[in-house]
Amino acid sequence: MLNPCANSKLKRKRADKQSPNLTIGKEEGTEEEKDVKMEKIASNDVYLFTPLACSPKKAMLLEWNHSTRDEDDHDSMPQLARIRLPPHSHNSKHGVYFILEKASLVAAYVGKKYQILNPDEHANFLRRKNMNPYDFRPDIVHEALLQIVSSRLCLSGRLRAVFIRTDEGILIRVEPHTQIPKTLGSFCNMMVELLQKFSIKSKGGHGKLLRLIQNPVTYHLPVNSRKIGLSFSSSKTVQLRDYVTDANNDENLVFVVGVMAHGKIDVEYIDDLISVSGYPLSVGTCLRRICVALERNWKIQ
Repeated sequence: MLNPCANSKLKRKRADKQSPNLTIGKEEGTEEEKDVKMEKIASNDVYLFTPLACSPKKAMLLEWNHSTRDEDDHDSMPQLARIRLPPHSHNSKHGVYFILEKASLVAAYVGKKYQILNPDEHANFLRRKNMNPYDFRPDIVHEALLQIVSSRLCLSGRLRAVFIRTDEGILIRVEPHTQIPKTLGSFCNMMVELLQKFSIKSKGGHGKLLRLIQNPVTYHLPVNSRKIGLSFSSSKTVQLRDYVTDANNDENLVFVVGVMAHGKIDVEYIDDLISVSGYPLSVGTCLRRICVALERNWKIQ
């Protein structure tokens, strides 16, 4: 058995053998060797200070912890979302934006969960609240989005973005490569999730397909954009094919279409208000005419 004093001396001798260049004793060494030297280790803006005059085993442990932390940070860095983007023509400097105004996407707590109100499922609920069920038409927004994202205009990469502005003033950005659900029920469930979580990501969990953004919508449009509103009440009736042909090729076209059951769009940021027919058209028909005219003008097959 070794007494405590002998045991400490033995440990000191072993330390001297392992680190002959470092002096640990109080009586040995100069004052410069007794000063503690600090090493500055940067890790994600948090700086750790460790003394250099420590045992090699402890130094190896600190170095291993730092390297493993760097590996963990590298693994935790966000990666690009694996979203299949449509082909894009790099030679074209112009594209098209769509703004869907006065969309009816009203979420309410019905039963045991939040739902988007529509006349097919919540007619009795709306009548009890003294509201007109046919003022709540999310099917019009759904039809408009399906018409836009399924067009050759979107598949060719000329569509830049779709913006949805609700009656409550909520502004939503929809990316061109977003897959809109085919059924109205699935679409309403997606909109409820969007209104609760403020964004919807792709399956990879990184890229945002839909997200709520700040008003006004003009902040999210390019400078060289021409904002065109469509309304049956407009006194300016045009042929869409001739209208888009005469447009400046260096401008991004922005079409503003109302997606409400009745009424007309009334916004101040529109540069030109036109009518594409002498008869009132549905939103789907109006958007189809716009897409076909642009596809022919830009020679999209």
